Amino acid sequence: MPRRLWQVILIAVSITPAWCQNDGAHWGVQGDGGYFLVPSFIVDDIHSLPEAPSIEGASFQVGLVRFNDRGAPSYAFQYSQLRAGLDGSLSDDRGTASVSGSARIRGFMATKYLNFFTNGRVSAGVALGGGVGKLDAFYTRSVVSRFVVGSEVHRYDYTVPLFEILGRFDVPVTRNLTVGPFYGICDGLLGGGVSVRVHFR
Repeated sequence: MPRRLWQVILIAVSITPAWCQNDGAHWGVQGDGGYFLVPSFIVDDIHSLPEAPSIEGASFQVGLVRFNDRGAPSYAFQYSQLRAGLDGSLSDDRGTASVSGSARIRGFMATKYLNFFTNGRVSAGVALGGGVGKLDAFYTRSVVSRFVVGSEVHRYDYTVPLFEILGRFDVPVTRNLTVGPFYGICDGLLGGGVSVRVHFR
């Protein structure tokens, strides 16, 4: 290989870490989507829902994010929404009881990112978030047996705390775009998804 080409490669390798690390702290925007559920062993302990329904649904968040001088997320302010469905039934010799409904949790959350590993714009760590939101939920319980046929509707409208504890990993797609998976707990549900972050430099 020609000596001049070697020199070009060595110069590129030597300046790449500096290019990745010296952009300075900056702002950006982020959005993520995920899918979360309540584990069955927890649902089984909810005595008000003897039908042990499945509770699961999709979530998304969008907002502003602050990056540190190495390109890793430092903290964020974002709108958060999670919508879950509820569906289950219980049958025995006396008849069948079923329950179905949905819930939506929406609000605003502040998140702090703790980066355990950062190499240029590649980072990994945990996200710890908290905020306040509104829960809108309803479910219908129906009973069909030889002696009783009926249904009742329950509705809930509460102000609730929001929280998340997520493990996360970010990798660069371009200089100003990073993506990465996350997994953990969001508003009491367990699941994961993918985040997309745009850097304003």
